[in-house]
Amino acid sequence: MQDLVSAKDLGSEIPKSKQPNLIIKEQECFSLGESTIEVITYLGLLTSDVHYFKVKLQSDSEVESFCLLRVGSLEGSLKRELKLRETLGDYGMVTKLLAQTMIDSVLINPPAVAQSSEEIEIESENTDFPSSPPSDIQETIEATDFIDPEIEPETIADEGKMTFIQLGENTVHQVPQAKVEESEYLEEEYYPEQEIGIDESKQKLLLLTPFPEESNTLATWLQEKHSKEEYLSIAIQICQFASYLHRRQWCFVNLLTQLIEIGKPIQFFDLTNAYPLDESPAAGLIGNYCAPELAAGQNIQESMASYTVAALLYQCFHQQPPKGELDLKIEPIPRIYQLLKIALSPIPEERFPLVQLLSLLVETRSIFRDRKIQWQVASRSTLGLSTSRLTNEDSYGVRQQQLGNLQNLIMGVVADGMGGMAQGEVASKIAVNTLIEEPIPQDFTGAELQANWLTSLVHKANESITNTVKDGGTTVSAVLAVGDCLMVAHVGDSRIYLIRKGEISQLSEDHSFVAMMVASGQITIEESLEHPERNVLTKSLGSKRILPHGYVQDLKRIESKLSMALEDGDLVLLCSDGVWDLVSTAEIAQIFADSNLQSATDATIARVIERGASDNATLLALECSIEMARF
Repeated sequence: MQDLVSAKDLGSEIPKSKQPNLIIKEQECFSLGESTIEVITYLGLLTSDVHYFKVKLQSDSEVESFCLLRVGSLEGSLKRELKLRETLGDYGMVTKLLAQTMIDSVLINPPAVAQSSEEIEIESENTDFPSSPPSDIQETIEATDFIDPEIEPETIADEGKMTFIQLGENTVHQVPQAKVEESEYLEEEYYPEQEIGIDESKQKLLLLTPFPEESNTLATWLQEKHSKEEYLSIAIQICQFASYLHRRQWCFVNLLTQLIEIGKPIQFFDLTNAYPLDESPAAGLIGNYCAPELAAGQNIQESMASYTVAALLYQCFHQQPPKGELDLKIEPIPRIYQLLKIALSPIPEERFPLVQLLSLLVETRSIFRDRKIQWQVASRSTLGLSTSRLTNEDSYGVRQQQLGNLQNLIMGVVADGMGGMAQGEVASKIAVNTLIEEPIPQDFTGAELQANWLTSLVHKANESITNTVKDGGTTVSAVLAVGDCLMVAHVGDSRIYLIRKGEISQLSEDHSFVAMMVASGQITIEESLEHPERNVLTKSLGSKRILPHGYVQDLKRIESKLSMALEDGDLVLLCSDGVWDLVSTAEIAQIFADSNLQSATDATIARVIERGASDNATLLALECSIEMARF
């Protein structure tokens, strides 16, 4: 854009083009600075004194660069927008201005609109019809000029090219539309160029910005169905924008949804509907999102911006904007009904201030977002039947806690200790207790922070084990759910499973020598089940004083991010290798599909014992129940 007229200076000194006259017409080009602009589409007078165009910058690049061109009077809406842009600076919700210039005279040639048959003049000398109507009848006739609803036509005769109709004492003629279009004697229709603007000044202001992606505009978004939470999120962003402007003594009183792009953050491509606080508009303002008192030309007030935000929210829930109607029918949705009833009140004094409206919208979204999440817990652990294992070196624990932000937290941990002289039992207990007993940090918002905290606890447990246990270690498999957000931290060959809608998947990876051989293709999964070194670990707590970065597995190993969203009915299972070594993954899924949580847990451990239980076996099962908020 360096060859366009500069847009950096938004002050009173607006660059002036050397071009004395400019004609803007669809499918034609003109120069702006050193660049050539092709006019693609005339979008219309979207604001009363501004013409809008979709244009394309011509360049050698194969990538098309579409822009929004606006042309208006020097002292009108565009000048007001420049003043607001200067106030806002580089505000993230407003798209950048690419160019601005003044031109002494601008002519605009809008697309021709076809005339109807009733509006086309027929002159006798330009027709080849065999006969003419009586001379006392005007040669140019509007149908409404002569049709009397109480007079019935006496005769209708078709003589080829002209239809004569006898009405009382007069004879008139009509020409079929198709015939008019085919006649070679009709002069070519001409639409003269019209100078835009009604101000006395001949100077015109041109602003150029990027063009919004149509598929991402608010207008397109509103054509589709969305959740209540999504509707509120859009209204919150619009309210944030309006509130930000109001703090700078400006009010946003209408929306051009086709020039607002959904994104992070939302982007405004046009600011012509923003007015300084207490300004008196030159004329009454009417629009789909305008407060009704604006039609009477009242001074700009904060309550008008509140109405605009609420009008958009009304459209979200009713599929059409209120259009200034005084007696609105509002869907009986608790909280939404009250918000709209007050914010769209025909009495401006009854409406919410923007700050209060924004707070209420955020609170309402939280309520709609709030889902009551409950967890059912079942567990069972067994020493097993091995004559060489007289101590159960497995440990497990569960922690549930209500957080201050109305979310609940649950943590589940299973650790499989190893080492002689009961050292494995000590190591596994240290691991579980460290995770279960650690206080929740003050700042505990966001999945990334929560997942990193869980990983840090595993590092802390490892440090405690190496300082306490001389010849022992442990695996650790932990899950943390905050609200409906699930995270994991894992070291060793215990496992974490997720059963969702009957399908089971493994969320952990086995840190064992046999798992490495399977991954490298040296042996098959079936061969790994009988491999003599299947219990040899490649990772464990207590084996290193300081664990290297990436030693603890998180969900990023199998997912694209550190957390995953839970669904109603999800089952999260944590088990030591004494369980999955004897009961296959498919069997576990089938057992939990046929029984309630505790019965399935007991049945799984019973099957382990039936098959010899050569190792300690522990199974911790967590079932998630999500109930949507009700009003």
